[in-house]
Amino acid sequence: MAIEERGIGEIAASWIALHRLPKGSLEREALFWAYCRVSELVLDDPEKGWEVIEEIRRLDDSDQILSNLAAGPLEELLAAHGERFIDRIEATCRYDQQLRKLIGATWQHGMPDPVWARIKAIAAPSW
Repeated sequence: MAIEERGIGEIAASWIALHRLPKGSLEREALFWAYCRVSELVLDDPEKGWEVIEEIRRLDDSDQILSNLAAGPLEELLAAHGERFIDRIEATCRYDQQLRKLIGATWQHGMPDPVWARIKAIAAPSW
């Protein structure tokens, strides 16, 4: 199956599995396509990128996965498309403590200053 044809659930599950495997392992290398696909979606199809971020955190809310999600796909999404997503993120953070925690683990990483200021205002303390 071509990478483009994989569903959000399969991409998310594979991304999680990749981050649970030891660096340099053959199994991890075999799943590297998921890392690439998530980055591609976040940059080129941000709505699907957001869907995969949401699916990853739904499937696995461990600190290990959330920290990788915050420092990777979420930061990339906010840097490239933060203006488009900040209202949605603020609204969701009103009732979703896990998202506030996830946001709290992001760094500015190229986010425009106005987006970063709004992120810092809603983020849980950094962990």
